[in-house]
Amino acid sequence: MEREYSNDQVDAGIGHFLSLSAAALAAACDWLMEADRGQLFLADGSPNLVQWVSARFGWRHSTAVQLVRVARRLEDLPLLRERFAAGELSLDQTDAISKLATPETEEAVISECLGLSNPALDRAARRAHPPSSEDGVASWRDRWLSIQYTLDGIRGHLAADLPGMEMSMVESSIRERADRIPPNPESGMFDPYPQRMADGLVELCSTTGDENTSPPTRIIVHADLEALIEGSETGVAEIEGGPVIANETARRLSCDPILQCALYDHRKVLGIGRRSRLIPAWLRRQLWFRDGGCRWPGCPFPGWLHAHHKTHWADGGPTDLDNLILLCGYHHRFLHEHGWTIEDDGYGKPVFRRPDGRIYPPTRPGIDPRLRELVSLRS
Repeated sequence: MEREYSNDQVDAGIGHFLSLSAAALAAACDWLMEADRGQLFLADGSPNLVQWVSARFGWRHSTAVQLVRVARRLEDLPLLRERFAAGELSLDQTDAISKLATPETEEAVISECLGLSNPALDRAARRAHPPSSEDGVASWRDRWLSIQYTLDGIRGHLAADLPGMEMSMVESSIRERADRIPPNPESGMFDPYPQRMADGLVELCSTTGDENTSPPTRIIVHADLEALIEGSETGVAEIEGGPVIANETARRLSCDPILQCALYDHRKVLGIGRRSRLIPAWLRRQLWFRDGGCRWPGCPFPGWLHAHHKTHWADGGPTDLDNLILLCGYHHRFLHEHGWTIEDDGYGKPVFRRPDGRIYPPTRPGIDPRLRELVSLRS
């Protein structure tokens, strides 16, 4: 059957209705604050607004938490609320930006955040609110691990809740062993990665840990210089590929010889120019710290990454930080084999272009005028 709509029409239609959804949620946030001021939730037996939203309107508790959180923050962020109501930002984007902005800085923060992916926004929000030493102590105090067997003892279930630093160390140890597991001799193919992770856990627990045969797990900490100064409450430290950690935790970890620390003191990292196409370890650490995962719009993958020269080495491109970008293997092929390109926007953000030259993702179309009146009930 012949298609009724072109690809561009489908794209625009989805964009209009998702923009309408954002605008509707912005209007709902206004009404939620009215409900909060009037304490409507008490009449329905709910102790707070979040529980009332979840029960009354059928939202998951986690979504209700996010919606109420955004509604309260938008009370003090009129410019962000305006962009949200115009359908230019999604609920998730608005949530992340609201964690970064203040009434004095919201215009500059919004401008800086536009075009960033959700993972990049979430990471910026985490770095803007690093855990305190008290948070680290509380997280350590609440640690637990549970092992439960089936009645016949054939299988067992393991679950744990650990502080982010310790969980990163466990994950890195298991992944290092999982990555070394050879193909299955029966099939000649690699087992699915979750199965190899399970094998890696068993191997980790069944070896002696002798450094001559099993070197210690390598953990990389990226830390601002201020974060390692005794008594300092400024600066941020985070585990590569993991969580933001308390400064006191970073100071403790920097004493450990199995840790690698990358320090930052507001100095611009350049690179090695045309000396080599290969990227040295120190520069790759800087690259990961800046990108935090695949930079392709919407890609969630933080691992299995390739360092791509935006201007190819063969075309005279240097091995410098400004000319490098992290991409997963799937999206790396798009640039080399499917005609996509990357350029800079002049402010350090990559701009992706389709083979026909159009920017991806395109500017959101906003709300169709025929739909706009649907979210204007308050007026």
